[in-house]
Amino acid sequence: MNIRPFILITNDDGIDSPGLHAAAEAVMPLADIIIAAPETQQTAAGRSLWFDKDAVFKQKELDIKGKKITGWSLKASPATTVRHAIQCLCTEKIPDLVISGINFGENVGTNVTVSGTIGAAVQAAIWDVKALAVSLEVPKEFHYYHGKVDWSGAVGILRKAVKDFLESDWPEDTDIIKIDIPDTAGLTTPWKVCRQSREPGWWGYVPDPSPETPVRDTVVRRGPRPGKKCAEDDDITAVLKNREVAVTPLSVNLTSRTDFSLLKKIISDK
Repeated sequence: MNIRPFILITNDDGIDSPGLHAAAEAVMPLADIIIAAPETQQTAAGRSLWFDKDAVFKQKELDIKGKKITGWSLKASPATTVRHAIQCLCTEKIPDLVISGINFGENVGTNVTVSGTIGAAVQAAIWDVKALAVSLEVPKEFHYYHGKVDWSGAVGILRKAVKDFLESDWPEDTDIIKIDIPDTAGLTTPWKVCRQSREPGWWGYVPDPSPETPVRDTVVRRGPRPGKKCAEDDDITAVLKNREVAVTPLSVNLTSRTDFSLLKKIISDK
């Protein structure tokens, strides 16, 4: 008997996000799905665990390409939504995979620690569920106020990724596969396995800093920082320069892959 995979789809842009609906469109032919997402926009929530003390899941009927699907929303952060969904909605079976996205805007470089898309994927990994964190490059103004986007290329890419990663054993120390898609991408766009850049995908500075300077005066730029360069094998270069689909393995183990003997020497010298 052929048992279909079971996939939880979430995001950080809210239950009404077209990107979330595009992810469901990509996955429905391949698996049984459950959709659970924050009630409202939660961009840049990271892996924060918070929620309204009285928050409970609310059902919402979603129209995914003409098919009615029941979604669940929670007045909470993306990570809290995933934690709650795995325990309270997935009572008969733990998901085989969690998909976080498709996000409005690429999540590259050191911005992964800020991203609610990545935060939701990390929370899945905490429960030993593999996760795909999928993001599409869009104009800056669409990151918070979602504009009209063509999702067709991203849908095809995500569908291929789900097929590939569901059918394969993941490499050691890989909990999350981060996939960032250029806005020009289609099914013939090359994929690049790459590292997370040490530069931010987006960064901000205060041009005239003083204690009275309001936060809104921060100037936001696309990375890298002034005077810095991205590596040829990193995710920023792949997406923004080479226009490739960036595939980046992430681990919840943040321990530096350094030579411990060097640290021991520093400690022993004190």
